[in-house]
Amino acid sequence: MHNIIDAYKHNKGGVVMRVKGSAGDGFLLCFLVNLLFNFWWGLIAVILFVLYLFIGISFIWSLVGLFVWLGVAFLSTALVIWAVSTSEEKTPERENLNPYSAKNSDVFPSADEQE
Repeated sequence: MHNIIDAYKHNKGGVVMRVKGSAGDGFLLCFLVNLLFNFWWGLIAVILFVLYLFIGISFIWSLVGLFVWLGVAFLSTALVIWAVSTSEEKTPERENLNPYSAKNSDVFPSADEQE
């Protein structure tokens, strides 16, 4: 969000283009959403914990279920974040051949033109 605000200030209220962040910017949010998507693994951990309380199975099994749930969510989130980061190749700058599109000087006037 700060990048957008900085771009807006730099451009003095003109057209703001989206500034692409790094791949790790939303890791925690993606991890939390992934925990929700994989809630069945957490349900297994809760069932094992309930069995520990009422039947007396070892508490280790509920911890194993919890860590498996967190591990699966973490690894799948890390895999998605890694896959997104591999596609960040810089495309070479090409000349705009479209006669109807705005030029950069029309959208972002230089400092000489602003005065």
